[in-house]
Amino acid sequence: MLDTLAIVRRLTDAGMHRDHADAIATSMASAAEHADHVSSGEFRAGLAELENRLLKWVLGIVLTVAALQTAILVAALRLLG
Repeated sequence: MLDTLAIVRRLTDAGMHRDHADAIATSMASAAEHADHVSSGEFRAGLAELENRLLKWVLGIVLTVAALQTAILVAALRLLG
């Protein structure tokens, strides 16, 4: 949770008008309250899942290309032989 008073204090200390500082701090608190927060553990788990899915796709593409190259090579050898 954001400490709006601390934000207002920092902004006013930096020379901002009190009304503007209040508006900014309130907006920041509202945005933080309504945001979907993700913990670092959830982020790492999602990243690991994405990495696994990507690895499966890359491996599938590599195997498909290898199979196509083999089929083309076999076809070319049959035509020549």
